Amino acid sequence: MIDLNPTAYAPYRDPRDYILSWTDAIWIDRGLGRLRDHYSQQVKVHTAYGETYDYDHVLQNSLQKFAAFPNGGGGHGEDVIWESRGPEGFISSHRVFKSGTHTGYWTYGPPTGRDWMSRTVAHCLVQDNKVLEEWLVRDEWAVLEGLGLDPYQVAAELAGASPVLGAAMTAGSDSGAFAGRITDPYAKGVSGSRPARHKAECDRITAMFHEVWNDKMFNRVPEFYSSNIVCHSVRMKRVQGIVPYQIELINLLATFPDGRLEVRDIAVLDGPENGLRVAVIWLLRGSYCGVPTYGPPTRTPVNVLGASHMELRDGKILREWRIYDEIAILAQIHAGRATG
Repeated sequence: MIDLNPTAYAPYRDPRDYILSWTDAIWIDRGLGRLRDHYSQQVKVHTAYGETYDYDHVLQNSLQKFAAFPNGGGGHGEDVIWESRGPEGFISSHRVFKSGTHTGYWTYGPPTGRDWMSRTVAHCLVQDNKVLEEWLVRDEWAVLEGLGLDPYQVAAELAGASPVLGAAMTAGSDSGAFAGRITDPYAKGVSGSRPARHKAECDRITAMFHEVWNDKMFNRVPEFYSSNIVCHSVRMKRVQGIVPYQIELINLLATFPDGRLEVRDIAVLDGPENGLRVAVIWLLRGSYCGVPTYGPPTRTPVNVLGASHMELRDGKILREWRIYDEIAILAQIHAGRATG
C-alpha cells in the first residue's frame, strides 16, 4: 500500500477491511441509510442491463431487495481483490456468495418462499473514501432457478424495460459500460490508470484470453492453467481438470462462435490471505448464431459483460471464478426476436 494514502480507506485497516466492513454495516446491520456515506451522490453503476447515474437508484434498488429477501444480508465475502488508482483511490473487486429466502415482493413477482444461492462480483472504483463507479456482474440465472421461476419468461419481460434498473435493454448496445475500446489494459482500463507493476501477470492473462478465447486455441489451456484447475461458473457449476475446463469453455463460446472478448479492466493483488490473484472485467461481443443454448439461433447481436477472479500459483491459474448474467443474454436474444 506504499502508493495509497490511508485516508483512501480510513478508518479501516486496508481496502479489504473497508469493503467488508461497509457491507456488514449496510446489509447485516440493516443500516441502509449508511449507503449515502459509502456511495458518491453521482455514482455510476454499470450492469448488463444498462447504466444508472446517481445515488438514489442505488438506495431504491437496495430497499426493494431488503423487502424481498430480509434474511439475505450482504452475502459472504469470498474475496476482495484491490489495487490502487492514484494515492486517494483504489479498485475493489469484491466476490460475494449470496443466499436468501424469497419472503417478500420483488421484481420477479410475489414471494415464492424458496431459497436461492448465487455469486456476484462488484468491481468498484473508490475515490476519496466513496464508491464513485461500479461494474456489477450477477449470476441471475442461479437466483431464478432457486426461486423456481422461468428464466425465459423473466428475460422476455426484461427485454422491454428492466424494472430492476429502470433502464431499457438494447440488444447489442454500444454505450455505457460497452462503449469504447481498451488498447492496453495493463496501462489503463475502464477504472483508470493502473500502477506500473505485475506486468508479467497482466500480459499472461490478456494473452490467455486472446489465444484461448479469441483464437480458439484450446490446446493452449495447459500453458495457462494448472492441471488441477478448478473453475466455478454460472448456475453454480464447477469443473475440475484441463479437459472438463476445455469442454465447459467450448460450450460457452460455441453459443457465440463469432464472438471476440475484450479485457476492459484488470486488478492484481499479491496478498498473504490467498496469494496472487487477478480480477478481470471483460466483454464478449458476438451474435447468437451458434449452438442453440438458449433456443433457436437468431443471429442477434449480444454483449456478454463478465467478471473473472483467478488465483495463480507458479505462474499458472489454479482457481477461477467466472460470472456473467445469462438472463441479460436471454433478454437481448428475445429483443432480437421481437424486432426481427
